[in-house]
Amino acid sequence: MHNAMWGQAIADYAARVRDLRRSGDPNAGFVDFHQFRAEQMQGLPDWQLALPILAALATGGSANDGAVLASAWASLFLASDMMDHIEDREFVPALGMPSPEVAANLATGLIFDAFQTLAEMKNGRCARRAALIFSTCGLDAVSGQHRDLTQQEAPVEDMLQEYWETIILKSGSVFRAALQAGAAAGKRGRSIHAALADYGVALGVMLQLIDDCRDAFSPSDEAMHWQTTLPLLLYLLAIGEDHLRYPEVCTRAAWSAQLSETGVMDALSALLLQWKARAVESLAPLQDGFEKSILGHIPAYILESIPVVAAEASHEPAA
Repeated sequence: MHNAMWGQAIADYAARVRDLRRSGDPNAGFVDFHQFRAEQMQGLPDWQLALPILAALATGGSANDGAVLASAWASLFLASDMMDHIEDREFVPALGMPSPEVAANLATGLIFDAFQTLAEMKNGRCARRAALIFSTCGLDAVSGQHRDLTQQEAPVEDMLQEYWETIILKSGSVFRAALQAGAAAGKRGRSIHAALADYGVALGVMLQLIDDCRDAFSPSDEAMHWQTTLPLLLYLLAIGEDHLRYPEVCTRAAWSAQLSETGVMDALSALLLQWKARAVESLAPLQDGFEKSILGHIPAYILESIPVVAAEASHEPAA
């Protein structure tokens, strides 16, 4: 983080969530599952685990309730991420996950684990509200993934419109759940809850864009594995192509160069900066304070890992 105080606070919040998961397991007999969950949670970024706690504190709730909600949401996020890799045929076997079937079973366990965690909350009202948020956002995410998996080839402009609708549902909903669930532990009004929900959507879309643009932003000599992603759709529009086709380039470096030549790289940077601005602007209804400051800087922190976007962001006026 740009500020050591923010970085330490986020690290402390994330540690609280991880400690909570280690403090006791009602189904400790399922050793493989608990070990898997602990390892996966350890790999999540600290800022991501801190989101529900920050939302709870920003709405007048407690860090304790926020940590429980963060623990439950982390399980849902991990389940969603794993199923996404399996369904997109990007699953990579690992220790404890030798096959897609084992991974899918563990992902199912993560979903049940999330709702079991909510059921153990002392604040029953907060638990019920969070369970409804998780269910609603989860179904929206599944709807978006279903649209992605069943999409038919169409004119490029139509596919681009479908792309935006799909990622807002698929990825925006997952992070909307984190912020809305955290806000469910607070006491402030619906306008604040809605603002945090919008922030979560913008954050989720940013992360999905970065993932979809990894071939464009990380040029190398690796072979291209074509998928219908945003860079491809923008490239086809830029060259006046109405129908889906794959360019005759073999490596990620060649693809990145072609995107730069046609202006698509600049367009991608601009889109990410627009979603960053949308995330920050959504926080306007929140009272100024420590949590709002941290949330306001997370989008910029995410973009710092992308040199081409970070360079353009450095010329933006301070938020």
